[in-house]
Amino acid sequence: MRVNWFKTMLSIPPRQTLTTLRVFTVWSALMAYFISGVLGVAFPQLVSFVFMLDLSGRYDTGIWRFNSGLLTVIGFLYIVTARSRPAVAGNGALLGSVPERLLFVTSALVWMFRQSLISLPFTAAIGLLDSTLAIITYVIWSRNTPDASPMKCMGEIAKIMLPPLGPARKWSSNCVQIIGYLQMVVSLAFMVKPEIARDALGLDTIGGSSKGLVSVLFMQMTVIGWFQVLGGGDGNESCPIAAVFYRLAWTTPLISLLYYFNSIERAFALALGIADSMSALIIFISLCIESLPSKTTK
Repeated sequence: MRVNWFKTMLSIPPRQTLTTLRVFTVWSALMAYFISGVLGVAFPQLVSFVFMLDLSGRYDTGIWRFNSGLLTVIGFLYIVTARSRPAVAGNGALLGSVPERLLFVTSALVWMFRQSLISLPFTAAIGLLDSTLAIITYVIWSRNTPDASPMKCMGEIAKIMLPPLGPARKWSSNCVQIIGYLQMVVSLAFMVKPEIARDALGLDTIGGSSKGLVSVLFMQMTVIGWFQVLGGGDGNESCPIAAVFYRLAWTTPLISLLYYFNSIERAFALALGIADSMSALIIFISLCIESLPSKTTK
C-alpha cells in the first residue's frame, strides 16, 4: 500500500475531530512560534532591535538566524502534534508543553539573564509568552477533562515518557524518542556550559554576546528534544515523518546557507549538520522498513 508521508505528517485529512485544546495549540503555535521564527530568519536585525539583543559579534547574526529557524521548528512540531492522532489515549504530548514552558523555559531564561547572557526585554517577552500559553493550555484541558488535576496531568505525561507504562509502539517512534532523549541531555549540557560546546565543537568565537545566543540556541534544541520524546512516546504516525522532514527540508539547508555565506563557523555547521543528517537517516530507515509490505508464510 502506497503511503503519502506528507499528508500523513500533517494529518490531511484530519483523522479525528480536533478538540478545543488541539485547535488552540495549532493556532497559538502558528502565530507565536512558526511565523515569528520565519520573520527572525528573514529580518534578524529588526527582531533583535525589538528585544534589545547585541548582534555585534562576527557570527552573531548567523547564530540568531539559526535560533529563529529553531523557533520555526518548535512551532511546526506543535502543529504536527496537535493535528495527529496519538496511539496512547490522552493528551500527554500536548500537556508535556506545560511543564516545559512554565518551568524549564522560564527558569532557563531567568538563569541566562542573571548570568548577563540575554537582555531583560527578551527574557520578559519570551518568559511571559510561554508561561501564558502553558497556563491557557492547562486551563483548556482541565475544563474539558473529567476529574482533571495536576496529578492526572503529570500521569498522562509520564505514561508516554516511560515506554514500559504504555503500549508497544513502532520502531520509528522508539527511534525518535531515543534520539530525543540524547538531544535533550547533550543540548542541556551545552546550554548550561557554552564552554563545553566551544571545546567539543572546536569553536573560536563563543564569548560576549555570542555566548548568550549559543545558550538560547541549545535551550531551544533541548525543547525540540523534549518534543521528540513526547511525540515518539505517544506513538502517533506523524512525529517520525516530521522529525525527518524538518531536518532535511529546513534545518540542514539553513545551516548550509549560513555556512556558505560565512554566517556561522565551519566546525559549528559541520557538527549540527552531521548530527541532524544522522538522526534523520536513522529515523528514515526505520520508516522505510515499516512501510515494506509484510510477508506471510503458509
